[in-house]
Amino acid sequence: MASFEMVNVLEHCKLAPAPGTVNEKSLPLTFFDIPWLHFPLIQHLFFYEFPYPKSHFIDTIIPLLKQSLSLTLKHFYPFAGKLIFPPNFGKPEIRYVSGDAVSLLFAESNKDFNHITGNHQRNVAEFHSLVAQLPPVSILSDSLVAPLLAVQVTLFPNSGICIGFTFRHVTADGNACTRFIRSWASINKVGRETTMVESGTLPFYDRTMVKDPNGLASVFWNHVGKIKFEGSQRQLSTNNVIATFILGQSYVQQLKKWVLSQCPTSSHVSTFTVTCAYVWTCMVKARARSGERVTEDELEHFVFGADCRALLQPPLPATYFGNCLVSCLATTKTKELMGDNGFIVAAKTIGEAIQERLQKKEGVLKDAEKWISEFETLKEDRIVGVAGSPRFAVYDIDFGLGKPKKSEVVSIDMTGSISLNECKNDKESFEIGLSLPKIKMDAFEDIFANGFQVQQNC
Repeated sequence: MASFEMVNVLEHCKLAPAPGTVNEKSLPLTFFDIPWLHFPLIQHLFFYEFPYPKSHFIDTIIPLLKQSLSLTLKHFYPFAGKLIFPPNFGKPEIRYVSGDAVSLLFAESNKDFNHITGNHQRNVAEFHSLVAQLPPVSILSDSLVAPLLAVQVTLFPNSGICIGFTFRHVTADGNACTRFIRSWASINKVGRETTMVESGTLPFYDRTMVKDPNGLASVFWNHVGKIKFEGSQRQLSTNNVIATFILGQSYVQQLKKWVLSQCPTSSHVSTFTVTCAYVWTCMVKARARSGERVTEDELEHFVFGADCRALLQPPLPATYFGNCLVSCLATTKTKELMGDNGFIVAAKTIGEAIQERLQKKEGVLKDAEKWISEFETLKEDRIVGVAGSPRFAVYDIDFGLGKPKKSEVVSIDMTGSISLNECKNDKESFEIGLSLPKIKMDAFEDIFANGFQVQQNC
């Protein structure tokens, strides 16, 4: 067995779609895809309890996962393909040809499974060896070629299994990526692919359905195409800690009541709104408490994507494969979030951003040509983003191993985002993941916990 960092590599292979099932295909990038070209890699880990020895893993689990992944790639062939830049770095496309395959690595770790799957603070470095590594970008016939997906399955003997995915966001958004993972899990669990056909969950690839009358693809490419493609191989940090926080249903209801008592005319007081507002406020206050210099008149930004498949004209099916997100941007001054009513300001600002983007009479693409240029003016260290969505129901993804013990989006360490999921055993509660320097995480932890006591008295 080879050694790779803190894991022992059991097998490293390439998995292609089932033989004879996929012909050569290509997908052009739409204006929804192009803005994500240089975005850091998405790295998502799923942990499952598995109280069995290595022999059972090698004899049973590995063959099943390989067979089911091959069957799944038959339907999700872009993940086996490559992002191809033509000579002179023209606009790329996703292309699959015979022989293309996904990098799949099986490994063994001696880490403490219960520790790594906890909610408490853990060093980000502890996750490095569990993250799937994309093969490097290469040159083929004067074209730049970039793989799109890598998978790593790591055994913790007699304890658990981690299934890790590394995606390029330009390939697909969280909706499409989660559908792929869910499909693989379903095929692995039941042993056949017919369930995808029966349930109507086959991916939809017709990109002619994405209408672009205003030439947004050209507008976005004029911005993005000027930047040299580096492959997005940014590394996880070695100094930050990652932790998970739970916002329970009862607290969420109290937060909603507080917002409505202060802003009775607010039209968008959802669980998502108050959760994000609370976390955003805590993060801004944690910066100041941890000793970071804070300028009160600086602008703070909270940004998140909204799935707009159903809001387009014509609408796209929920199974559309690719990116289909519009950005919602909430902005206010630091001093507004630092004050006693910081949470109320945050909730009002986020709610207005949602309403402004999704309820425009002119449609969700109104002023879309300004999206990239507007974001280029924002100060990067004052932006908080959101990775994931409670709607993805990641804790229902079962490979035949039961529900995940933990879902961890470790790439938030590179993006400065928070991760957001529904809780495993309570879908009305939210699970929030953060990666911060320890001094800032300690401050956030204290503010997050003690803030409830203040609000319960309001």
